[in-house]
Amino acid sequence: MILGIDIGGTTSKLGLVRDGKVIARERISTTGHADDHAFADALARTAQGLIAAQTTATLRSVGIGAPNANQLTGIIEMAPNLPWKHDVPLARMMSDRLGVPATLGNDANAAALGEWRYGAGQGIDDLLVVTLGTGVGSGFIVNGRLVLGSAGNAGELGHTILIPGGRDCTCGRKGCLEAYVSIRGMIATYAELGGTEGATDVKTVAQRAHAGDAAAIECFKRTTEWLAIGLANAVCATGPKRIVLFGGIARNGELLMAPLRERFHATLLNIYKGRVDLTVSALEDDDAALLGAAALGTL
Repeated sequence: MILGIDIGGTTSKLGLVRDGKVIARERISTTGHADDHAFADALARTAQGLIAAQTTATLRSVGIGAPNANQLTGIIEMAPNLPWKHDVPLARMMSDRLGVPATLGNDANAAALGEWRYGAGQGIDDLLVVTLGTGVGSGFIVNGRLVLGSAGNAGELGHTILIPGGRDCTCGRKGCLEAYVSIRGMIATYAELGGTEGATDVKTVAQRAHAGDAAAIECFKRTTEWLAIGLANAVCATGPKRIVLFGGIARNGELLMAPLRERFHATLLNIYKGRVDLTVSALEDDDAALLGAAALGTL
């Protein structure tokens, strides 16, 4: 078995994975612990409870997906959305507590590995996975290897500049792709278009688009145009055979995907036209993050 751990801002999920299936799962609060050591203790106790209930397999390794995680060092580096505002060497902390190797990686990279091992990216050695949620994460697999870069933090598609001098981004810069095609970005676009009050999530905007709301329809149109530019630019960098979209925004079906495919293929550099698939994650939402984290544990 491999233990997959997905660290979120409010909740952290744990799952035991065997043969590409989550066979047991649990969750704990990420917040409310005395410090990062107490949090690691709580993770280890929960993991030990899951492991003890299994009688036919033993734990091989641990994979951990987390924001601001550096796979080369095994450290969560001052993640702004986690309770600890300092570096946390969580890979070593969990390995020490559970007695098996532990690999820590960026949550978007974990998603990419999960799709590559278990989902829509199986058999594809040149793959781009993009997570569309609170932020925009991305993981690049090139020639069958996850791209980490010299410092372990390569592949930040969400923080490439889309509109110079544009909206403020959480990274401190202006005009990043994330500021336009994340949940926050879509809500901001809807408001700029005169969307009525009460839309605090993309699901509501989607419902209104289906009902004929002009501002909601235009919001999705602009979002797909911006996202198409970002994806087409990424293709120029690594030449993926397939792009897989993951996250809540990507689950809006043809409302998103039909115009996105059209704009994406129209925007592609000519040499890539007809050579890049664009699809949505094949993994169940409840399992995707855990399978992605577990895939880190196979490295």
